[in-house]
Amino acid sequence: MRIVTAAFLLALVQASSAAAQSSDRGQGRIRHHPEYVVQTAWLAAHLTAARVIVLHVGTSDEQYRAAHIPGALFLPLSAVATTVDGVLNEFPAPEQLAATFRDLGVGNSARIVVYGDDPGLFAARAWIALDLLGHGGRAAILDGGLTKWKAEHRPVETAVATPHPVLFASRWRADRVVSAAWVRAHLADRAVVFVDARSPDHYAGSAADARSGHLPGAKNLYWMSQLASADDPSLRPMAYLHEELWKPMGADRPAVRTLVVYCRTGMQASHDYFVARYIGYPDVRLYDGSMSDWAGLTPAADYPVERSSK
Repeated sequence: MRIVTAAFLLALVQASSAAAQSSDRGQGRIRHHPEYVVQTAWLAAHLTAARVIVLHVGTSDEQYRAAHIPGALFLPLSAVATTVDGVLNEFPAPEQLAATFRDLGVGNSARIVVYGDDPGLFAARAWIALDLLGHGGRAAILDGGLTKWKAEHRPVETAVATPHPVLFASRWRADRVVSAAWVRAHLADRAVVFVDARSPDHYAGSAADARSGHLPGAKNLYWMSQLASADDPSLRPMAYLHEELWKPMGADRPAVRTLVVYCRTGMQASHDYFVARYIGYPDVRLYDGSMSDWAGLTPAADYPVERSSK
């Protein structure tokens, strides 16, 4: 049987995606990355390729065991979102994170396709983990996930795939995760745009809670607005994501160099991070502690919160 290399597969994805979205190309420093998303038809055609690894992300393996894409390996959400120093949904230590992908058998050259049990947060979180470890360029999210796969009556299985650990070389990108101290130091920096991924209500805050609301000056881009609909978790077209959602955030302004996304605990922001990288913004960072971290810091005057009318 002919072995298809990961580089060849990636080239196929890039070529087909570029052809489909050539009219969506950004200008100047924005170069879209359509290869960060693969379609169900592509995956169906490459399921048996030797250098394609599929990861199913879930809170437990219950749904995975009930039905998953053939050959998919199970990645527990807790491996990429755990409690650290009392803050929920943080990334574990880089060494632990790298060990997870090593033990799954991800290796250093396979094309990685990720989907989850939910509309997109779980897959985005796993993709960021790979990106932080230096492997984002060969990883992709399955557009529409398992929902679309099943809707198209594609095959699923219940057999549990056995992982085979292989060498996994990581290059931790510490600069892509920021702390409260970093955020505080850059709140007034015109080169930085802060984007809140929560719903408009949570972004606005409550008058009854002085510590609810958003980071001063932050824009609001609810993560679910990037999906086709509540029933269809496919991403909206690249042109819409770029021109209608992210450009109004100020992300394309010449003076802006860095985008920082956050939410309550870092999970919803994971989706905004992925889409920003998919669009092609060169410097995207995640405040993983988000508002659950920020709102608990003292003195409160040093960590201000804004509220706005709903």
